[in-house]
Amino acid sequence: MKQLLSLVLLGTSLSIQAAITIGAYNIRNFDYDERYKISTNKPELANILNGLQADILSVEEIVNTAEFDKFIETRLPGFAGAYTRCGGAHGQRLGFIYNKATVELLSFNEDLRITEPGTEGTCDAGSRPLAIALFQIKSTKQKFYGITAHLKSGSQPDSRAKRVKQYEILKNVIVELKNKTGIKDFYFAGDMNTTEYVSRGGDYKAFRKLVSDLGMINLSENMACSAYWWGGSDDGIESPSLLDHVVVTPGLLKTSNRAKARAHCEKVSCRQVPVAELGVSYASVSDHCPVTATIQ
Repeated sequence: MKQLLSLVLLGTSLSIQAAITIGAYNIRNFDYDERYKISTNKPELANILNGLQADILSVEEIVNTAEFDKFIETRLPGFAGAYTRCGGAHGQRLGFIYNKATVELLSFNEDLRITEPGTEGTCDAGSRPLAIALFQIKSTKQKFYGITAHLKSGSQPDSRAKRVKQYEILKNVIVELKNKTGIKDFYFAGDMNTTEYVSRGGDYKAFRKLVSDLGMINLSENMACSAYWWGGSDDGIESPSLLDHVVVTPGLLKTSNRAKARAHCEKVSCRQVPVAELGVSYASVSDHCPVTATIQ
């Protein structure tokens, strides 16, 4: 009986060790938003990030990567970061922060093809590149790729058309990596700018097709929102939208789980609300909310 109990406890322990939390967060133009003349509220950002307890977080719009590294060192002990050199037309670099105690970063690179579909891509123009990292879970030695993406913004027809082309490039990158490396487990996450997701428009259908074609699972599919915006009318009421996603291969999801939006999205339960109700995370950190999910 004691031996059986020991085996049960060991199995439970291994299961707990194997579970890690991943996610995505568009941290609006860290550490200073030129457009709105707003400095990132670093104490509030630290509270948010520490509360997530994420092992790997895809991050976007890191304009000042040197300052972000200092922020991680002082505010997130035990974490490290890896970011792209390129950031598109607005210098919005992207990448990962990760918990060095639970995961190991084995490699990192960026892919520019997605910045301007049909070309080799550019570093300082167009959209942002893909950030691609190979991780290993320390407790299980399981390897998987993480891809951070920040696709073309806007709801105009040309913006939506560019995103459809970017979906195809993202799919090709994943298929190429699978064939080249033999690694089958992937996740991709970030600001996909799916402006028609809530209304079930063309963006919604195209993104769902991407996920289906890859045989992956969109953990954020049933979220109510992941960001807020002014809603198109200057009435002081902010509207929710679903722009950010976390998508995984079945090999990274042994148990049923769904992503959750935190910060002001969680605070107001994705309702339309006056701007004041969204609080400090919306006012001085980001219009987006961090999205996280536990995989096992």
